[in-house]
Amino acid sequence: MLFVALAITLCAIVQWRYAIFRNDVDLGIFTQVIGGLGRGFSSTAEGRVNHLLVHWSPLVVTAWPFLRVFGPVGLEYFQALLVASVVFPIFALARARFNEIAALGVTVVATLYPILWANGVGDFHEMAFVPLLSATLVYALDRRRWWLAIVAATLLLCTKEDQFFILAFNGLVFAAISRGDVRARRTGLLIAGGAFAMALIYFGAVRPSLNPHLAYGALEFFHWSTQQPYDQGVLFDVLLSRLRYIFIMLLPLAFLPCRSRYGWFLVPGFVEILASNKTVTLAPGAHYTALLTGYALAAFVDGAYLLHAKSSRIAAGMIFAAAAASVCIQIFASPMEYWYYLYRRPEAHDALLTQTLARLPPGADVGAEDEIFAHLGLDRNASVNFNDQQWFVYDRTHYSQRWQSIDEPAVRNAIALRRYVAVSDRDGIVVLKRVGR
Repeated sequence: MLFVALAITLCAIVQWRYAIFRNDVDLGIFTQVIGGLGRGFSSTAEGRVNHLLVHWSPLVVTAWPFLRVFGPVGLEYFQALLVASVVFPIFALARARFNEIAALGVTVVATLYPILWANGVGDFHEMAFVPLLSATLVYALDRRRWWLAIVAATLLLCTKEDQFFILAFNGLVFAAISRGDVRARRTGLLIAGGAFAMALIYFGAVRPSLNPHLAYGALEFFHWSTQQPYDQGVLFDVLLSRLRYIFIMLLPLAFLPCRSRYGWFLVPGFVEILASNKTVTLAPGAHYTALLTGYALAAFVDGAYLLHAKSSRIAAGMIFAAAAASVCIQIFASPMEYWYYLYRRPEAHDALLTQTLARLPPGADVGAEDEIFAHLGLDRNASVNFNDQQWFVYDRTHYSQRWQSIDEPAVRNAIALRRYVAVSDRDGIVVLKRVGR
């Protein structure tokens, strides 16, 4: 029932967000990528290169049935269900430590974790699989279900290439803390070895076979040498922002993961996120937090149990504090950012925009800003931002910094030069068509 309640809630939120056009570019990208299975596996926003050159994420193909049945929002439903499924390994881990009522209580508190909700309602991403799989990995290692651990690790290695680093580290850590347990140590080493092997396969075989000349763009996230020199004040802000991130990740769990040996599994994820020079990686609502969610919740359960073994009263107080902190953060500083993404109910204007997009010619060369592009992903020729497309759709009621500073002036100029003509203008929703095409 807990899974059903969480899944329904998350699905309702993603449907609301989709209905009022508050999804971003990632949903459009993955709609094109997954919808293009068998004919390119690519997106216009990624330059039409095979998505496996951008990120090693073959597991996303499992979302295809949801896309087929529900359209772009189906990917959001799929992600919500995956994230809600975290309750199963977390409850199983708690049940192995507590009686049934206490285990259920700990699991309920875990499901209040604000980062978990953010993972469930954000734009669909490869990281959607990671909370469930990482929590399952901890459960399998903890309960000595070695084959399940290998399966979970293998699937994690097919979500995104940063798992090569994370599982290599975590496999070695688990082997090191096994304390003479031969099978546990062997499993940890197998997981680490599998991570090294998959890294060799991806970078040594897959990428060269798809395109030997395309650079690996993800390294740009760690090119600090390209940044401006830091003075003391800026350096202090950089450090403070990272401490704040660690705080927002652990406070809703009352820092109980720090008591658990599984808290070590958080280290490589924190290193990856905190080492990035991009501010987006430090946003609690960004999909990067999914690297930590499953491990954090599993370590929360274990940490609560270890504290309970010493003092049940203190443990109960800390679990209650975690629940209170999660609720307060959800209300006053939610990483879901509902003040932006869920700021109003769906209305007639949204229905009109949906109808306008449905009237575009099939397979049209159409451009739009992020929020509208997210609804156009089933069109393999749709692209994001104004770039000489045959058609361009925009909504005067939507705002972004890019639209104000770049695309809107370009659109005004194109209309003034009579390169484009408005073929529809209703309630602020404008459809432009390039003259001469």
